[in-house]
Amino acid sequence: MATELKVLDLSYCTLRTTPDLSAFKGLEILILAHCGDLEEIHPTIKDIKTLVSLKVNYCWKLKELPREVGRMEELRELIIQETSIREIPISRGFLTKLETLNASWCTLLTRLPKSLGSLMSLTQLNLSHTNIEELPESIGSLKKLETLDASFCVLLLHMPNSIGDLESLSCLNLTYCHKLAQLPDSIGSLVSLQRLLLSRCHSLKQIPDLIGKLTSLTELLLESTDIEELLESIGSLKELKILDASYCKSLARIPNSIGNSTSLSHLDLKECHKLARLPDSMGSLMSLQQLLLSRCHLLKQIPDSIGKLTSLTKLLLESTAIEELPTSIGNMQNIRMLDISGTPIKELLDNPGILAELQEFKASGWKNLEWSPSNNGQLVSPNNLGLDKLKKLSELRSRVLALGITC
Repeated sequence: MATELKVLDLSYCTLRTTPDLSAFKGLEILILAHCGDLEEIHPTIKDIKTLVSLKVNYCWKLKELPREVGRMEELRELIIQETSIREIPISRGFLTKLETLNASWCTLLTRLPKSLGSLMSLTQLNLSHTNIEELPESIGSLKKLETLDASFCVLLLHMPNSIGDLESLSCLNLTYCHKLAQLPDSIGSLVSLQRLLLSRCHSLKQIPDLIGKLTSLTELLLESTDIEELLESIGSLKELKILDASYCKSLARIPNSIGNSTSLSHLDLKECHKLARLPDSMGSLMSLQQLLLSRCHLLKQIPDSIGKLTSLTKLLLESTAIEELPTSIGNMQNIRMLDISGTPIKELLDNPGILAELQEFKASGWKNLEWSPSNNGQLVSPNNLGLDKLKKLSELRSRVLALGITC
């Protein structure tokens, strides 16, 4: 009976060690997840030549895997998430069929073996929340790797040059790698990369100019990094849809080439305290739907070309130094949310088309809360209101309230 068993699920069992496994000759899946007392996997696991999947996630007392696991030939999935394992046994020439390796939250794991490069079929590698300080150069041999997650590796100091050899890599997640100060130029060779996640890499002051070669990139997250400028080469990212550089308190410049990123739909620059201007080329971002500029305290104006952003649905200007909106904003008929809270804006455009589409209007802390209609759709100052327009103002406010807009 045991020889015919394909799946053995012992999840949540109060085992300190697994039983002798030598009888399970045909076993393909062994699940030991959430065995909180498990300290040992019996070495007879070596007798299971057919094992495809081994899961020991959340076995907090498990400190090591049998060496025999590193010599398995059919294993395709190894999940050791949130264990006390300090070392991953990988024997050269074995584990060649392994596709998924998840070692996330193995906080005692501080290094990876050089033999990691032997995992020629690996497509998913999750090392998040481990304490590794570096990735071995041999990682460049993982030609089929599609996802590399090293997020929250707070001790990770650098990335090897060989990272550029990962020709199939589509997602590189380095979020919250506090000590990572630079990326190698070889990152420009990642022709399949679609997502580059660098948020909260607080020591990262620049990204390589060769990032412009990442022609497949659709998402670039730089939130809370220490970068001072976005490079001109960013304009070469024709497929880029999401660019998040929010909370980059040293960021002072957006290049003119940003206008060439014509697929961009989301641009987040919230709390870029040193950012004082936006380039006129912003008007070329015809796919842009969200422009978030809240708390860019030095930003005094937005370019008149913003009126060309006819796809824009969300514009956040909260706590900027902007005093007036360009008249071209009247062309933005698809805008759904507008936030001018805490700004010194003195005039608002009265445009029935814009108002009809607005679903949310925020103006808390705005001192100039007299939004007045005019006969020609131009900007109107509350100081120029006559008694004959008070009735229209009342009607407009009623319409605003009917829309559920908050002021």
